Amino acid sequence: MHIFFPSRRSKDSFILQGEELRHFKVRRIKKEEKVGIIWEENLYLCELEKAGNKEAKLRIIEKVETKKPTVRITLIQAVPVELRTFETILQKSTELGVSEVVPLLTERSFKNREAMGKKRERWERIIREAMKQSGRPYTLELKDPVYIEELEPKSELNIILDNFSNGKRVKDLELEGVKSVSLVVGPEGGFSKSEVRRFTDKGFIPVRLEPHVLRSETAAIVGAGIIVNLAGP
Repeated sequence: MHIFFPSRRSKDSFILQGEELRHFKVRRIKKEEKVGIIWEENLYLCELEKAGNKEAKLRIIEKVETKKPTVRITLIQAVPVELRTFETILQKSTELGVSEVVPLLTERSFKNREAMGKKRERWERIIREAMKQSGRPYTLELKDPVYIEELEPKSELNIILDNFSNGKRVKDLELEGVKSVSLVVGPEGGFSKSEVRRFTDKGFIPVRLEPHVLRSETAAIVGAGIIVNLAGP
């Protein structure tokens, strides 16, 4: 099912305009064909009533029941040197149900805040497209980049993925019933020893993913996927 973001709601209908209308026309949606609409963190099943050059009107059929993770995951992700990799992480984090992503600046990460600021609009668009693809009606919050010194453990469980120290294994974590998790993932090459020490001094628990060393984007996706499926009731 194709999913869209409307410009506004009009009683029992939604109105598509602008860029979303262009995408709608590319899909060649026919009259009475069913589509999805994301509005105010809800997903609606709608059908096309009429479409013109400036707008399309979609009649609401019903609100669709959607699932939301019971655990709030904050992914604190060291920004990869190749920014396209960060885009993949944002896309997959949205699909997995991560609540927010905090770009982290480290010794081995990308550190140009100005360049990241110029990517902000593109990154927000990637999040929206991932919401449409996955049928996720609630947004992923993208925070401003921070350094380790600016971070404090704010979740019920605060984890740093580090395969180079003698950390806990994932299966040893008590995830059942946990309501919030902060997950720190390093850059290519991992964190330096002093960076790991700064995190552990703050109360972050080192955890290793087995059996091999993973790429930064793989670790982020696997880590978030495990947590969202094992935590909560």
